[in-house]
Amino acid sequence: MRGFLYSFWFLMIVIHSGQFALEGEKIEGLTPLSELGRLHDLLASTEGSMVWKLSSGIDKLERPWLFVDVEGEVQLVCQRCLKPMPFFVNVGSTLVQFPDEAHLDDAENADEDLEGIVIDPELDVIALIEDEILLALPFASRHEDCGADRIVLKDSKPNPFAVLAQLKTREAE
Repeated sequence: MRGFLYSFWFLMIVIHSGQFALEGEKIEGLTPLSELGRLHDLLASTEGSMVWKLSSGIDKLERPWLFVDVEGEVQLVCQRCLKPMPFFVNVGSTLVQFPDEAHLDDAENADEDLEGIVIDPELDVIALIEDEILLALPFASRHEDCGADRIVLKDSKPNPFAVLAQLKTREAE
């Protein structure tokens, strides 16, 4: 892989994450939303694709890192009107790698802004991309203004307090 940029479509991509970073590798791809099964329940449609890049290297503390860059538009479901709502995903995350959970925990305790993972000899790149997309989605998506599409329920019965207020006004006269 050294020195080349690879493009993948519809493939399972498995890398040794530590070795990938030591060699400073880069890969990129275009993955259809239909291939990202964990997203399906959150989407109004599985049409479209996500463009991604994975680059790597070693930081000044001699730790391997991965940089995940993901872009694309998804159609979420608005929680107010239940209609499709476009949402643009633009993620850029640097993941510092550690040999085990103990080293990762120590580093995260020392630096609360650090995003880290344990070195994985069989890292599924598409699963990593999907994880980053899931983290970027809003908890409860909704349009700024659902506008005329919003249903307003009106009660045909008069408000009982308004009727009492009228009776009280009549008694005072």
